[in-house]
Amino acid sequence: MNKGKRIWWLSVSIWVALTVILSGLAPGAKEFVQSNKDAGLPADAESIIADRQIEKYFPSEGGMPLFAVFHNEDGLTEEDILSYAEVLESLETDTSYGTVEVIPLTELKPEQRASFLAENGKTFFVPITMPKELEGKELHALVDSIKNEAAEKIDGNVEVSWTGPAGIAADAIELFSQADLVLLLSTIGLILVLLLVIYRSPLLTLIPLIGAAIVYAVVDRVIGLSASAGWFTVESQALSIMTILLFAVVTDYSLLIFSRYREELKKHESVNEAMRETMRHVREPIFFSGSTIVLGMATLFFSIYEPYRNFAPVFAIAAATMLIAGLTLLPALFALVGRKAFWPIIPKYGDETVEKKTIWRKVANIVTKKPLLFMIPIMLLLLLGAWNVTNIEESFDMIESFPEDLSSRVGYEHLGNSFSQGSLAPGTLLFVSDEKIDMTNLMKVVEDIESMTGIDEVTVQSNPVTEDGKNAKFSVTFTGNPYDTKAFETVLELRNESDEMLNDAGLVDTKLFIAGESAKNTDLRDINNRDTWFVMIAMTVLITIMLGLQTRSIIAPVYMMGTILLSYAATLGLSMMLFAIFLDLETLSYRIPMYAFVFLVALGVDYSIMLIARIREELKAYPFEEAVRRGVEKTGGVISSAGLILAATFLVLATMPIYELKLFGIIMAIGILIDTFIVRPLLIPAILMVLGKWSFWPKRIQ
Repeated sequence: MNKGKRIWWLSVSIWVALTVILSGLAPGAKEFVQSNKDAGLPADAESIIADRQIEKYFPSEGGMPLFAVFHNEDGLTEEDILSYAEVLESLETDTSYGTVEVIPLTELKPEQRASFLAENGKTFFVPITMPKELEGKELHALVDSIKNEAAEKIDGNVEVSWTGPAGIAADAIELFSQADLVLLLSTIGLILVLLLVIYRSPLLTLIPLIGAAIVYAVVDRVIGLSASAGWFTVESQALSIMTILLFAVVTDYSLLIFSRYREELKKHESVNEAMRETMRHVREPIFFSGSTIVLGMATLFFSIYEPYRNFAPVFAIAAATMLIAGLTLLPALFALVGRKAFWPIIPKYGDETVEKKTIWRKVANIVTKKPLLFMIPIMLLLLLGAWNVTNIEESFDMIESFPEDLSSRVGYEHLGNSFSQGSLAPGTLLFVSDEKIDMTNLMKVVEDIESMTGIDEVTVQSNPVTEDGKNAKFSVTFTGNPYDTKAFETVLELRNESDEMLNDAGLVDTKLFIAGESAKNTDLRDINNRDTWFVMIAMTVLITIMLGLQTRSIIAPVYMMGTILLSYAATLGLSMMLFAIFLDLETLSYRIPMYAFVFLVALGVDYSIMLIARIREELKAYPFEEAVRRGVEKTGGVISSAGLILAATFLVLATMPIYELKLFGIIMAIGILIDTFIVRPLLIPAILMVLGKWSFWPKRIQ
């Protein structure tokens, strides 16, 4: 065995050994999936401070509410209501997770029970309070056990659904746990089929998937090992998107290596020499591609919102591992298989057959001859799509992402249609004072609050005043959807005017705290805006610097990054236009613009790097115009096929039951296709031709 082959075998052996060792000793990432505490908000967020104050002065208060919703189109009788209430009150309330509190409706007077029955008599609900600080898998397990125990005792004549914050959170966990395996298998199957159809080479189809499977196994265990040490929290959504990203990017690197390897095998008789020469040319684009992804994901470390921050280590680990694999494992696999990797069309050494002009050569010829004819219309179309971004409205209502037949959504809609929407997630007003509160004056403040636009009603909660009389709490119901921006504006208005209202009532030493879902989402909206702008600016700066290092130019990074940003904005605007027309959607989840930016920019820059690296290489042997033509021609096939596969794999997210992920997958697919077939082969070459000798300034092209 020659020295070159020993190196390739050593590389593969190290990766296989690492996979086996980690698989045997380290836990998988899914074992540590959990929800973020405090809704992912920092400890100094006003809503979280309010929660802590409630825990301090009213320690008997429980955790998230769960609503059991009973619906019958034929109507519910008093006998039905009592029987359903008795079932819930008979449930096992002392559990290993803590005490479950069920409102004793059977002990209330009929007129009091009537407040839990809709005016049409068709919908009835029972509030259940879960144990304090119960989240993630434990919350899902307890909610599931309550559902099963109740189902055994309730007749089938009534539709029962479980909603409220606890029901919604439990359903979200279940949806992701069901979809992960389907997502993984769908991704692998799709890449397998696409590679086979595009390249018609069985071994080429298997090599990227074998490489991706090894990388996935290593990444999964490294993340699991890190999470078990408590270094960060792992979320299902992060793992789902990471799976798609990993298989797609490893396939991209494989195609880049494959494309150049096929060229070099015609120039070198030795397979090892051909691979060494291949890596000499593709090492730089792979290194800078992987590095920009790592840096892009690393910016999320500086987010305030915990879900964003927890994405950072998962994707940084995946990106770093993919980069190392692209430089070691993948070339080793191709080198060991040798020319057989291309069977049945095996490249022969010394083959000087003139290849037919490809579609990309024809495209390159047209673009380089008439660059303005392409640059101006494309720029105008992208700017038109980008303009629609100004019309995007963000949504903070998780229930909108759920399937329409899911229990928590069904119950949510029954309550929203039968009662006030605000009652679905009421907030809490907590008054804290250094002195005993004058209740007469306090009630004047409560009346002022109740008269505010955006407030439906303020009601007294159980045990509303502490024994020392210094603290009091009330329940507040907002007008309309409690997850809507109108409720958030009302929360802000309350916060801004509370001191003045309290001072006017003579309660100078009293402070108002607002807790609940609306208050949390108010804080989340502000934090999300800050994080989104910070990450966008930081990524733009860092990637521009990396592009400068790769191109050794000041001008090139500007137009490369500019086209990427324009492509992102146009993608988001065009997607919203399509969603409004075909899906009747007017809002977009607040997380999608951030996630779409991170992934579209990090992945879009890959194709720019591949194209520019090849053009710079061709400039060593050809005049500028011919170098641009050859760069587009030589990379057109690999970029287009890689882009198709990447777009298709993100479309796999459309199979997920979470609507938010469906939309994210569609946006990613649209953005990647725009980048692959418009920006890289048409816009960037046109810009290069317009700039001419200044394209790589300070180096001037002769």
